[in-house]
Amino acid sequence: MVNQPDVVQAKKKQDSLRLHTAMADIYMALMNVAPGQVRVTRFTSQVQPSISVLDYLKRIDKFFACSESVHVAALVYLDRLVSKNAIDLNPLTIHRLLAAATVVAVKFLDDIYYKNAFYAAVCGLSLKELNKLEAHFISLLGWKLAISEEDYAAYCETVRQVLR
Repeated sequence: MVNQPDVVQAKKKQDSLRLHTAMADIYMALMNVAPGQVRVTRFTSQVQPSISVLDYLKRIDKFFACSESVHVAALVYLDRLVSKNAIDLNPLTIHRLLAAATVVAVKFLDDIYYKNAFYAAVCGLSLKELNKLEAHFISLLGWKLAISEEDYAAYCETVRQVLR
């Protein structure tokens, strides 16, 4: 006989993997529509990280222990900045942008969150660098972190479409 909590855990893990795969697909699509020339910004890495976007998202989810809404909010924030042409999403920026977007989203949405030193270690950044990325990211958003119900629903629907 199969232990019921084991079945629930396996289902939750499978759903989480599907979500992260969909999110990685969306980010890859956003990177493909970005201009070819790379602007050097605070978010630009000197070398392309060896970890894939999907594996980075899975790592963030595993250690941040945040709600799914945080991942959707991070997508909303990044899309806002791409739409304003404030950032470029490319292989040299995506990891740092995901780190900043997720840290901002978890602090804004979740009741329980960790210290930046923990998040920095998970994301492969120094504490000083993560603090700078977070502050710059919020500044680029104009300190507008609230997401309307309509926008949130629309982004959830985008993720659902990719999941299909």
